[in-house]
Amino acid sequence: MNINGFIKHYDGLSELTKVAYDNTLTMLERRLNTNEPTDDDVREFLKEFKVGTTLQRHKSAIKRYFTYKQRPWTFDSKEFATAHKKLPHYLRREQIELLIEHAQDKHERMFVKTLFITGMRIAELRSLTKDSLEPDGVKFIGKRGKERFVPVLDADFMEELKDYARECKGKLFPQRYYNYWLELRRLCLEAGVEMVSPHTLRHSRAVDLVSRGVSLGGVQTFLGHEQPGTTLIYSQLTQRDLKRELERIGG
Repeated sequence: MNINGFIKHYDGLSELTKVAYDNTLTMLERRLNTNEPTDDDVREFLKEFKVGTTLQRHKSAIKRYFTYKQRPWTFDSKEFATAHKKLPHYLRREQIELLIEHAQDKHERMFVKTLFITGMRIAELRSLTKDSLEPDGVKFIGKRGKERFVPVLDADFMEELKDYARECKGKLFPQRYYNYWLELRRLCLEAGVEMVSPHTLRHSRAVDLVSRGVSLGGVQTFLGHEQPGTTLIYSQLTQRDLKRELERIGG
């Protein structure tokens, strides 16, 4: 697959969109036995993601790649389910701590801790440099090219992150998304935690903040959501947890 040529061809896209396309096509390419995917390859790949926004993101990237290669999109519009709002998966704080405990080196440890504590997207994490670090938080360019600042009150973590940054040249987390995806899956396996993606750590931080009393407005600002409704879903998660706890103690 000519992924680099495809990304260069659509150079006008935002950096986050280009990263998302690159992630999808790299994941697809690693499953191939030929240079280019067949329709059956694409069908089997997309079926792994069932329904939701992840499926739609992958489908959009592959469809655009087909356009670049001047290939027809032969799939029926109803072949893959459309996206719908669903409650996201998340890990509890103690499960996050298990992942950190099983990290093999400082890079893995800081990858998990930084994603969780800052609640940033993986593309935002991969953009961080030493200049991104402020005395009391992290600044970076977020979705749609908007500059964001995430306050971090955990002084020990900030000191640890700065120590880690001193050992880095250029990007603090320079690996491709696929490498971090694999790293996290291995950590989940070793820690005995359900398999999740890097974005799950962002959901986990949101639920963690809501369950500890941070207002939805505060969580919205922390995550950089433009619409309050995007953040509202996390209150549904904590309500579900409450119901589970009440059922556990018999009311």
